[in-house]
Amino acid sequence: MKQIPILTILFTWILFSPYLKAHHAMEFIDLEGYSTAHKGEWIIHFHYDYMVEDADNPRLDHWEYTPGMSYGINNRLMFDVHTHYAKFGMDHLVDSTDSSFEPDGPSPFMEAIAGSLQYRVTTSSPVQVALACHYEMPFSRSEELLGGEEVWGGTAIISHEFGNHKLACLNLTVEREGNETFEEWAFGIKSPFTEDPHGISGGLEFRGDFEDEFSTLAGLYIPLMNQRMVLKTGLELGSGGERSRVNVTLMYRF
Repeated sequence: MKQIPILTILFTWILFSPYLKAHHAMEFIDLEGYSTAHKGEWIIHFHYDYMVEDADNPRLDHWEYTPGMSYGINNRLMFDVHTHYAKFGMDHLVDSTDSSFEPDGPSPFMEAIAGSLQYRVTTSSPVQVALACHYEMPFSRSEELLGGEEVWGGTAIISHEFGNHKLACLNLTVEREGNETFEEWAFGIKSPFTEDPHGISGGLEFRGDFEDEFSTLAGLYIPLMNQRMVLKTGLELGSGGERSRVNVTLMYRF
């Protein structure tokens, strides 16, 4: 009976608020996966992304460092908090003609802080379902230079494990930033490279916005320290090769 209020809150949040890309995904790089931390377990995670928004415009290049940590409130509910420390090019600025930041844009700064909750709805069915809800608050420098706004979000996670620890996962998402609402889908597949189900794995993640945006992220997942630590890296291409991103992620469970 205690699970009903939690489920009701999460369903309500997902139906009436949007999705923000989270950073505690355990199976993939970007996709929200079904797994959560166990009760009392901590996960620390560090992410570095270098993003090219337009291959012909280096003033849109930027990078982002995202440290965070997750905690298992119980065996089905996990809380995550993380922050973004980022560097942006001139054309990301609200006033891209401000000569005081020429030619490379402002120095790196703390962009935002974000928190999320993820709840595993099912526990033993062939198709696993989880729900996540998120909130991100921009810092004042982000608001001033980038026009940053609050983001509220939610996602439904549908996952299925098959064969030798192979995994398929679908995210259905919606996002509201300021006065704008966006919808998004994402699908990922993952498989070990060898007979060892806990060995090195590879995966593909696909993401789109139900209109014209589409990207593919190829990832490599390397378990370390008896699977307590995972090193992930991936390369994403989108918009006909005009947009790209490289990611390196390190996660440690304790």
